Amino acid sequence: TPLHRRGVLGEGARMLGGGARCKPWLAGGGGGTATFDRRKHSTVDADEVNKFGAIGHAWWDVHGPQKALHSFNGMRVPFLKSMLKQTMPRAQAEQQSEREVLHELSIVDVGCGGGILAEELARSGAHVLGIDAAKQNIAVAEEHAKLSGVGGGSLKYRHVTADDLIQEKKTFDVVVCSEVLEHVSDLHLMVNQLMQLVAPRGALYITTMNKTTLSYGLGIVAAERLLKLVPDGTHDWNKFVKPEVLTEQLSCSGFAVKRILGAAYNPLINRWHPVPDLSVNYLLFAHRKAAC
Repeated sequence: TPLHRRGVLGEGARMLGGGARCKPWLAGGGGGTATFDRRKHSTVDADEVNKFGAIGHAWWDVHGPQKALHSFNGMRVPFLKSMLKQTMPRAQAEQQSEREVLHELSIVDVGCGGGILAEELARSGAHVLGIDAAKQNIAVAEEHAKLSGVGGGSLKYRHVTADDLIQEKKTFDVVVCSEVLEHVSDLHLMVNQLMQLVAPRGALYITTMNKTTLSYGLGIVAAERLLKLVPDGTHDWNKFVKPEVLTEQLSCSGFAVKRILGAAYNPLINRWHPVPDLSVNYLLFAHRKAAC
């Protein structure tokens, strides 16, 4: 059953563990104090949109430049199911297997690209909306969904942004933002928008790359320039995201970060596996706290 929908955030700056007061611009996400002029602020980076929009049908070439992303489904989908099951009431969790845990949940995949993750979530029983700022990506995603027989009421795509959905007052049981934050123009605004899309008692699921020396060496020098796992210029290390930055913003806005898990990719066998080290890739799961 869908996650319970109850009100959550209070007003004003919130206190972090240890007594540190949240920065005013970090608070927000559906009830905090941060406000933005939509005419002056945007998370969309036109260069990034054009770059990923140009991928075209290569999104679905499992041996092409998105090979590692296809393989990542083998880790990021089970992790999401596992975390959702852990946050369910005990009686409900005991009745549902991880295979069933996404059944009937509403999920938005923000920055869905060609639909690699969105399709897999829909196959698991969720009602999925994939959105992307690149019109070309939505066309590719819709075409593939028809060819693969996934769609109808369980999977839809729209060429809109997270901010557009906020203006429509949409919320979802689970908000997914996978391999996107490291490509936006305004990180804190993007996270703020993601939080606003999370329904009361809902969950936020992020996968991204840490900003460390190791992530530069492996994510850019090795992956892009030496091994050519992805096209050169795919990433900008300056946009990589430290997990403590996300944790602070989420904690300041009424979210509880339940787990952060490191991920490592082995190109020799095209497989991802969990690691305790968060230095390069990591997955973060948080949920909106219940109202006091």
